[in-house]
Amino acid sequence: MYNGWLHSVFVTGTICFAADGCIVWCKHNCPGSWNDSDTSLGFRNKLLDPVYCPDSRKKVVSDSASPCSTTMVGRILTPLKDGDIEHLHSSLRSSARTLHNAITSVRQAAEWGMGSVQKVYSRLNLPLLRPGASGASPEQHVSPS
Repeated sequence: MYNGWLHSVFVTGTICFAADGCIVWCKHNCPGSWNDSDTSLGFRNKLLDPVYCPDSRKKVVSDSASPCSTTMVGRILTPLKDGDIEHLHSSLRSSARTLHNAITSVRQAAEWGMGSVQKVYSRLNLPLLRPGASGASPEQHVSPS
C-alpha cells in the first residue's frame, strides 16, 4: 500500500501577513510532522513581548487550529467551531456571531489574497521527493542534511 508520508518529504510553516499583504513574521521549512503549535511558538512569544507588540489592542486573526492558552487570550482571535454558538448564553449569541463573521471575513480575504504567494512561487505546490525517488527531476530532490 502506498503511503505518501513514507515516500515523500513534507515541510510546513507559519506565515503572518499584515493587512497590506506584507509578511511580518514567518517560520518555514519545518518538518512536516510539526503542528501549528510547534511552528508558531516564536511568533506567539513575540506577541507577548512588549518590545515587539507594545499595543495590547493589536490582535492576530487565525484559524481555529491556532494554539489556545490563557496567555494568548485576547491576542489571537479565531472563529468559533461548529456548535460553539449553541453553548453560549442566549444574550451573547448575537455578538459572538457578529465577531465570528468578522473574523471569518478577514481570514477569507487573507487566504484568497495571500494565495499570490503560491502563484508567484508555484514551486511551493510541488512535492519534495526524497533522493532516489523515481520520476523526480533533480531540482525536486531534497538533499540529506
